[in-house]
Amino acid sequence: MKSRIVPALLALGCAAALTACGNNEDKFVSELKAAGFGNPGEPSTEKEKKSKKIGKRTVKSSEKTIEVVVRVKGCDLEFAKISGQSGYWLDELHVNGQEPDWPGYPENLNRDQVVKLLADNSAKPDGFKSCYKPNEA
Repeated sequence: MKSRIVPALLALGCAAALTACGNNEDKFVSELKAAGFGNPGEPSTEKEKKSKKIGKRTVKSSEKTIEVVVRVKGCDLEFAKISGQSGYWLDELHVNGQEPDWPGYPENLNRDQVVKLLADNSAKPDGFKSCYKPNEA
């Protein structure tokens, strides 16, 4: 009897973990849509493992970053957030096969704020001029 229960519990645990991760990704897409971005792409997740030596012990932790690409004024912008935390930031510009970081990583921008950011004279990543189309939606 026990030999049947353990695999079943293991399968349920794996399914719950996948559902929770997917649920956070769906929430982030919904958060971007609520901020006025009508065209978020498919979310992806990056996992970063960290270890920290405290005295004689090593404490290990991991952090999941959810990333979603949104197209605004001809530019593919990658927004990111830490899974399970509130807030997000403008992480990268995807252009010409490159992914340069966005200067200052502005946080929690809605679509109108992004449009203003693209049009103003603030610092932009390399390749910005080749994608920016002010007359595009």
